[in-house]
Amino acid sequence: MNEQFFRRRWLDFRNGHSIYLAFILTFINFILITYNFAVDKIVKTLPFLHGFADSLLAFTILFVVVYVPAAILIGYWHRRNQYSVENEAMLKENWVWAWVMRYEIRLIQGKTTPEENEKMVNYLETILKRQKKDALISVDDLPPVPEFQGVSEPEPAKKMS
Repeated sequence: MNEQFFRRRWLDFRNGHSIYLAFILTFINFILITYNFAVDKIVKTLPFLHGFADSLLAFTILFVVVYVPAAILIGYWHRRNQYSVENEAMLKENWVWAWVMRYEIRLIQGKTTPEENEKMVNYLETILKRQKKDALISVDDLPPVPEFQGVSEPEPAKKMS
């Protein structure tokens, strides 16, 4: 096995742990700590809260009913306002994106060499094959884009002389 295999498994482990498992564990931990250190002591000192939040189950239900919608609203705000900032910062560090965009500009300007074209096509086809998107490789076999089906291409403007 090569080094790339272990590096990918390490990436998979970190993503599985930090995005999913650690999130669930910290969420449960947050509920338990909040209940044990705050709610339980408050309920014992304020008798009118008995029956309302004196059990862990009742507190958990109440907590989820309030916390989850608040987290959704904050997440919505983040998606609407912060993703563009984060994406811009990530693009400034992404050398692959810079390389592909530089190639595209050079291609548009007509400055690419046949060797450069072949290298770029091979690179992109390798990615498509690895992602099992082989159908996108052959230009003749491209699947139709639904929103453009039945739309004819505009005719080029005729030159007036």
